[in-house]
Amino acid sequence: MTGFSIDAFVQDMRAIAVGEDAAKNLRSYMDDLFADPGSIAQGFPVDLLGDSILFEDETVSIWRTSFEPGLSVPAHDHQMSAVIGVYTGQERNDFFEADPSGGVRRSGNVVLGAGDVLSIGPSAIHSVTCLSDDPSLGLHVYLGNLTNAERSLFDIDNGTSMKFDDDNYDKLVAADRFA
Repeated sequence: MTGFSIDAFVQDMRAIAVGEDAAKNLRSYMDDLFADPGSIAQGFPVDLLGDSILFEDETVSIWRTSFEPGLSVPAHDHQMSAVIGVYTGQERNDFFEADPSGGVRRSGNVVLGAGDVLSIGPSAIHSVTCLSDDPSLGLHVYLGNLTNAERSLFDIDNGTSMKFDDDNYDKLVAADRFA
């Protein structure tokens, strides 16, 4: 693959999202793309900070993500299939499953470095922690409108779930109990 273009990537993701076998074809595309993570990094402005929505409609949400060193994102769901690729840095995705008490418990984890790709199903619950000394940068493609989805956050210590909104997110981040 020669040179990464944000515009071409968005066009390709939009076409895949409305096609047959979208999750399978998205994963295949991302596997090929992330074989050259340096090309992806060169395609983004160096001053682009934080998360950026590259495109979103009812069929697909395309995010460029940035997780700062030591940052942990609380356990959450997406309510849609997603494919995550990391092009710089390293992150750990901790996965959770429902337990008989109604809460959630850790069920495993996957560490992603530059060039790695991960598929997540619509019922997956995960948290993310940046493990590298530099930000972990990636592309996340969700098969649906992530911004408008009814999602949940999970307080692992208390075994409770709550609506995914800015206030609840900020409370869990401030507690910093899930790293």
